[in-house]
Amino acid sequence: MKTHPIYVCLALGGVSLGIAQQLARAGDEAPASQEENAIRAADLAFMQDYNKGDAKVLAARFTEDAEVIQSNGARFQGRALIEQRLAETFAACPGVTIEITPESIRFISPDVVKEEGRTMLKPTHGAPEARQHTALMVRKNGQWLISSIREETETLIPPHERLKELDWMIGEWVDEGPDAHIHVSCHWSKDGNFLIRTFAVKVQGKPALSIHQRVGWDPLAKQFRSWEFDSEGGFGEGKWSGGGDRWVIKHTGVRPEGITASATHNIFRERPDLVRWSSVDRVVGDETVASQESYAMVRVPPTPKIPAAVQPVPSPTPRETRTP
Repeated sequence: MKTHPIYVCLALGGVSLGIAQQLARAGDEAPASQEENAIRAADLAFMQDYNKGDAKVLAARFTEDAEVIQSNGARFQGRALIEQRLAETFAACPGVTIEITPESIRFISPDVVKEEGRTMLKPTHGAPEARQHTALMVRKNGQWLISSIREETETLIPPHERLKELDWMIGEWVDEGPDAHIHVSCHWSKDGNFLIRTFAVKVQGKPALSIHQRVGWDPLAKQFRSWEFDSEGGFGEGKWSGGGDRWVIKHTGVRPEGITASATHNIFRERPDLVRWSSVDRVVGDETVASQESYAMVRVPPTPKIPAAVQPVPSPTPRETRTP
């Protein structure tokens, strides 16, 4: 049974607002003061409430006349309007979370603090968004409240951060069919900026094809892309869209005999250990392939670590005896 390389390649292609989690200082830096720790505790509490999606509780962490200026220039004044905007954000993006890396905490006076840092918004679908933020916090009745927040767009998000949305692919996966066996392995590249996937295909028990795929972030198209090369000389690339548990890959490629091929792949992550894949709109050369292909890739459990065998304790050598 002849396995067409590009066919298999196609088949397998397998409003931010807030202050959030602080990151620990490097171990060689001076320990934080008690007042600075109080600011970090307020940041952490805000992050936890934000990640619960509670607009009312969050709004209570602002002063009555607080101001929020978003990266697009939108400005919101007053606790009531801020609560409304938070509620709209949570309704539009359920499950959204925020993290923050504070870069400086400076006390302007004993009761006024200026905090600068980096905010990361993580929606449940789509790529994360990064912002630079400046926040003013004031102490009222012993509680630190947010007086103002100004955000600015951060132009660069590390590719590794973006690819975390696809790190569920990491590990070993298999698909067993009546005639074919497919084994997929996925891991991070050494630089952490790509996901590397390798495919080993056996047909009727014999090795038939191997495929090497690299998945990365395209900063121009602002989407994930993949590139594949198979052991018979075929190659292809895919453009990924979607997010969370559902992805669509528009794939094009060239078979080793010089014939082009294309398809649309639909990927559904049903469970952490089960991914369903289907391929539609397939075209090889000038001909449309009417049939639809589908697979179920199952995660291979990690091999249990077997403790080293207990080595028997050697018997002591009998002492030599002498006749008196």
